[in-house]
Amino acid sequence: MRYVDHSKLISVFLCFIFANFLISCAGTGVKKTAQSEYESGLLLFNRGQYEESVPHFERATELVPEFGMAYLYQGRAYVNLGKWPEALQSLRTAFRLAPEESNKAIPEIIIDVFFKNASKLDHDTQSQIMDLLK
Repeated sequence: MRYVDHSKLISVFLCFIFANFLISCAGTGVKKTAQSEYESGLLLFNRGQYEESVPHFERATELVPEFGMAYLYQGRAYVNLGKWPEALQSLRTAFRLAPEESNKAIPEIIIDVFFKNASKLDHDTQSQIMDLLK
């Protein structure tokens, strides 16, 4: 019979488990950091500090590219800053990643944009938009 050194096998197995544990913890840290960035951005956004909130939402989406709510608030910040192309891109991404949350928020955003810019629209355009919202 051949003698098998189980201690080496156990050592390799334990190293494998430890390495997997470290990798899974690293991923959790990234998500916590992304959540922290999102929360910092949300705090600034809610204070009306839209320009300052955008970099936090950007970092959150860089860390976790599927973070739909971070894209949603990034888009909302851009809307409030009047940066329409950036807003559209962020809101489209939010809709793709988080359609349920976006479906609730995007109509509100459109209404907000309409009323903020209503004085710049002619009467016919205002009427058409109001008809669409009915």
